[in-house]
Amino acid sequence: MVKMFGWDKGLDYEKTYKQILKHMREATRDTSRAYDMILLTQLRNGSRLTEAINFLNKIIESKPFKREATVKVEKRKDGHERQMILPEEIDKRELLRVAYVIKEANRWRVAEYCKRTYDFNTHALRYAFISYLSKKGVSPQIIAKITGHKTLDYIIYYTQQVQAEELLKNLKGK
Repeated sequence: MVKMFGWDKGLDYEKTYKQILKHMREATRDTSRAYDMILLTQLRNGSRLTEAINFLNKIIESKPFKREATVKVEKRKDGHERQMILPEEIDKRELLRVAYVIKEANRWRVAEYCKRTYDFNTHALRYAFISYLSKKGVSPQIIAKITGHKTLDYIIYYTQQVQAEELLKNLKGK
């Protein structure tokens, strides 16, 4: 079996979404609640961590309040933007209540929080989303459009790797 990448923990999208959502709802500290909103947004959109932070800041500043916006794709030098959606479980009032934390958030603090709280790297959320869409039969071209990948190379490599490993695990002899 090919070894999975260090940041790819094979996270299940739906289980991870529920886990972060539950933690967010039970959080007593604004910092935990805000960081969970960032992680939930990252997972929901398959974005990079900085894109999720930038998106939430854009939403906080939007007048009138909107639940979707475009953000610049972090790794692309061509200025490409991608659409992102605010998870339906995050309501305007709660988001605005922790806006002061989100405005001060940076990727190192949120990444450390994620590692300490959930024991995985934030980039694993991006690939949980990609794996989820792939398992749902979404084409690599559409996944690349959603996630802001410039080429299909990595999407195809990654989704085929995951599919091959799943197929191998589930093969049964006669």
